[in-house]
Amino acid sequence: MDISSEKIFEFSYKIPEYDFVSANAALYAFLGPRLYITADRLLTNNTVKILDKAYADKAYGQTFIVTIGNTDGTDTTMAAQLIRPDGETPLVKVRMIELNRLFDGYCELILKEKESDALLAQNDCVYYSYDRKTDMVTSYRFDIGKDILGVESVDKWKELLLEKLSGDNAEAASKFISDLRNGVRSCEYTFLQKDKDKKFVVTGSAVYADDVHIMTVGRMGDPNDTSSHELNNRDQLTGLFMKENITNYAKRRINDLRQPTALAIIDIDDFKLVNDNFGHAKGDEVLKRCAAIIEKQVEGFGKAGRIGGDEFFLVFDNFEDKERLKFVLRGIKNMVYAAYDEEMDGFTVTTSIGVSVFPEDLDGNYDIMFKLADCLLYMAKKKGKNRYIVYEPSKHGTVEEILESGVKNESLFGGRIMEKSEVICRIANKVICGEEFSIEQILTDIMRYFGIDRIVVYNKTDRNVAMQLGTNQLAPQLINDTIDYLYDERVEMSYDNGVMLVSNVVYFDMKASKAYSALLRQGVFSLRQHIISAKSGKTFVISYEMTSTYVTWNESDTQYFRILDKILFEPYL
Repeated sequence: MDISSEKIFEFSYKIPEYDFVSANAALYAFLGPRLYITADRLLTNNTVKILDKAYADKAYGQTFIVTIGNTDGTDTTMAAQLIRPDGETPLVKVRMIELNRLFDGYCELILKEKESDALLAQNDCVYYSYDRKTDMVTSYRFDIGKDILGVESVDKWKELLLEKLSGDNAEAASKFISDLRNGVRSCEYTFLQKDKDKKFVVTGSAVYADDVHIMTVGRMGDPNDTSSHELNNRDQLTGLFMKENITNYAKRRINDLRQPTALAIIDIDDFKLVNDNFGHAKGDEVLKRCAAIIEKQVEGFGKAGRIGGDEFFLVFDNFEDKERLKFVLRGIKNMVYAAYDEEMDGFTVTTSIGVSVFPEDLDGNYDIMFKLADCLLYMAKKKGKNRYIVYEPSKHGTVEEILESGVKNESLFGGRIMEKSEVICRIANKVICGEEFSIEQILTDIMRYFGIDRIVVYNKTDRNVAMQLGTNQLAPQLINDTIDYLYDERVEMSYDNGVMLVSNVVYFDMKASKAYSALLRQGVFSLRQHIISAKSGKTFVISYEMTSTYVTWNESDTQYFRILDKILFEPYL
């Protein structure tokens, strides 16, 4: 909605008569046939008293929420502001705008600012803004962001300008600075660069408010520049910055400028399932929607880029502390989760996020900070996905321990980007080829890959635990006290072809209360169990458990787990 001057009411009235002395065309159009109405009748709900008091208190520039009467007898809520009068006067001068138009105008202003920044970024020039009040010049370069190159007095800025120009440009430069200070509406000067046979153009456009020169803005650069590098900085699918641009921006802030910077790596959990089950067109739609949410939430705090298929990278360059970062991350996590509904869309989307902060976490270089964020991302996946982890030494250990753990975790699968089928093939290859391997190490890596907290291998035949790995491992006495739940007939009936998926153990509350009580004592929130018959002739239950959160198990993963049963457990248990 356009928020032009026609939507803003400006008027003045006398005290105590409340007669309108002056008004702009917008108010007269609003009044219609009520040309002779007084201010106290137009301004409803004691609005006139609010303005009178503000006038008495000389509360100029403050904003008040007031109401104004419409021709149909209804009221409209307005934002009102008193205008400072010229000298002593018995007139109350007011500027008003409808609240919903004010909000619409704000949104429109943000969009126009984005549009202007995008247009400016298409030319490889330096831009400047001269503040008439302070006599200072701020220089910018629009690349991945609005980088401030410097803030100098106009005289210092002139010196810097002359350093770039050949000696016979001093008079023209002085004339340009004079135009700047005097608020010449539009100016353009062409100079010759020092030691170069190349032209250098400086333009300026003055900005006025209420007939007062406020600032002058302009550009400096090659007059023949027609580059549009910004268009090549953006990912074509999502519109976010491309990997090279966003990472170079982060490197410049951390390695070169040593400025406080937070790095966040975002991964869409199980994104491959969307592509596999709903097609790549739907997958592209999900990526675009998630990117729009991320960009909106990060706005004002930093920059967002896409660095892989379903991976996003955030560079926070404007934040107060980690708590403020968490507000943004929580907004991303929750809004992405709310974007798709299981019943309506057939799936939900969640994100895992890892965050490192320079130099608070480690006064190192970009590579180390990125690796730290990367490890925290996969720590978030291991803890159940749909979460963010911002590094805290007391919770997560030292940076060195996290980085070392991250290297060890990648040793079996060679990196997290492997597809699930590739992971299973690699394990099968180790077994078939007779390579030495540790089943404990493989299971530990599987827990990391699938985001599982604990694996318990129950020997159902001998009523004991053959193996357990992961966090919050069960004590022997607790196992003895709770193992009976595996033999509960109502639990056994919950298996389908030897597989049971339980996203929330409350499922057993009414179905098998003793089993429910046992699982609560074991600290189990969600579980996936498989029954296998081993080569030894004994029966085992492989229990994949979540002890930190509730999760919805992916049924399509069952095929991979059943293959693991065949190649890992059945031959060796």
